[in-house]
Order: sequence, then structure tokens, then C-alpha cells
Amino acid sequence: MVYFTAIKPTKHYLEEHEKDVPWDKVVEIIFTTKNPRKKGEVFEIEKEDYYILFKIEDNILQVINAKHNR
Repeated sequence: MVYFTAIKPTKHYLEEHEKDVPWDKVVEIIFTTKNPRKKGEVFEIEKEDYYILFKIEDNILQVINAKHNR
């Protein structure tokens, strides 16, 4: 279980990944996933052919990467 008070996209997500995976889909996947995988300082979610990479800093979940595996 991860705890956070806000969700924000990183500049990288906005520039490179928002066109592939819309923000509302990213938020939906994050909130419906119970146990994301932790890899060092970041977390991964692989669900419904989507891949989400995020980190938590200062209680803010920051989405780094989001891909749709087609």
C-alpha cells in the first residue's frame, strides 16, 4: 500500500506519454491497483495492457511514464 495526498504528472509524462495514455486513464489505473511493484525509488503497475511508472516525493505521487501495450 502506498500513501499520497496528491497526484501530479511530470513534465516527461506531459511531453512524451499523455498522447498515448490520457490522464484520466492513468488516475483510474492507479486508484484501482492495490499493490504496485516497488523497484528502488519508483513503483510500477502493469494492468489491462497499460504500464505506469511513478514515484512518491513529499507525499505527492508523480507519474513519470505511461504506456499502452498494444
